[in-house]
Amino acid sequence: MTRAQVASTTLAAAGAVWLLGLIGVLPLPETVRTQVWPTLPLLAVVSLGAYAFINIGYNLLAFRECPEAYHELMQEIQEAKDDLRAKNVDIA
Repeated sequence: MTRAQVASTTLAAAGAVWLLGLIGVLPLPETVRTQVWPTLPLLAVVSLGAYAFINIGYNLLAFRECPEAYHELMQEIQEAKDDLRAKNVDIA
């Protein structure tokens, strides 16, 4: 199975369990069913956002500079410009 299939299957299963708990099929205490259970999707979205924010922040802090990759990229850009000029394309 692909990652998309695994993710959609997991999401569908979690949604089905949440819906069963919401309509009262799952045996949950009344307080949990009325006050906690309806907010679980919001908690999941907030947790995913916090994870993404922390992950991006960490990766920005741990980012390593690659001077050789910079020079290689600049050389490829110059080659592309030269190729376009040879084909009479105005690149401003």
